[in-house]
Amino acid sequence: MDLTKLSKKELLVKCEENGIKKYKSKSKKDLIVLLQHKPNEKKDIELIIEEDTKETNITIDIQNTIDIQNTIDIQNITGIEYLKTICNDSIDLIDIDKQQIITLFNNNVKGREICLEGQNINHDGKEGHWLETKMGIKHNAKNKPDINGYEMKKSSNKITLGDFSASEYAFSKKRDSINEINNWTDEEKIDRTNFIRTFGNPNPIKNNRCSWSGSCVPIYGSWNSNGQMLSITENNDIVAYYSFSKDTRSIKNDFPTFLQNDNIVIALWKSSKMKPHIDNKFNKKGFFMCKKISNKYEKICFGKSFNFEYFIECIKNKKVIFDSGMYDGNSRNYSQFRGSCFWNELITEEY
Repeated sequence: MDLTKLSKKELLVKCEENGIKKYKSKSKKDLIVLLQHKPNEKKDIELIIEEDTKETNITIDIQNTIDIQNTIDIQNITGIEYLKTICNDSIDLIDIDKQQIITLFNNNVKGREICLEGQNINHDGKEGHWLETKMGIKHNAKNKPDINGYEMKKSSNKITLGDFSASEYAFSKKRDSINEINNWTDEEKIDRTNFIRTFGNPNPIKNNRCSWSGSCVPIYGSWNSNGQMLSITENNDIVAYYSFSKDTRSIKNDFPTFLQNDNIVIALWKSSKMKPHIDNKFNKKGFFMCKKISNKYEKICFGKSFNFEYFIECIKNKKVIFDSGMYDGNSRNYSQFRGSCFWNELITEEY
């Protein structure tokens, strides 16, 4: 029978008659393939076994005998390339890498007491280090996924994508781009301590220690009371601006003359730096997140991969924020980008 001459409705009827499963959502082309490779009808085969002079007749019920000639497809390509040619839903594939992660979680993390003995109790990442150890991940700063192509995260109110120091700050020794944009020379200087004191705020709880954190940190698209705003350029550079006229603080009048201007770039993250950070970490297989119930990890979730361009869009719609924690007395910049609902919207599986 020439199946190509049948309508899709007629092909669907044929699939039903032949006991083929999972055919209703297939295209006409896929239905024809399924029918061409349908199982043969049930056959009874009589097998005669002779032993010692006794003859025994056995009837074997062979169901769904496959016509090997019609179903084996030999191609001179790699396995991955061949999988790309297979119709959707025509074969179930197991992600071995994902299964290994689930097994590690179930065996080493799920339902276990979180033991932080021997760790620095003042270190914010101590629980994350415990989780990494239990999942067989060595603590590192490598620009690649944590395990099996997946980046690991633990659930919290704000989950960090990464701690990404800017390509240039106003205090950087090498700041060619900032100099060009601001029309500065190397004579206009500000060191890191004065950067924090100029653009940050003092914290009374910490003996008025200054930090570029909290309310003074620029957000996308609107000026804050410290005269700062985050923006995205046409080529997806991330820019932190300062404007003297938008600064509501009286201390601004004591700033050096070169800072008493509008639209000064004080930090710049070039897309050429940020794109590899995001793509190498999150655009492989995606991420997984360990979630707590009460004080124990009980669930593991997997989320879709995403690229740098998606990251930029999420800064624009404020699903991702710049959450600086830079403070005077610590050389680490703590230029973190974080999200909350951002992660949950990407989750596709939960175990």
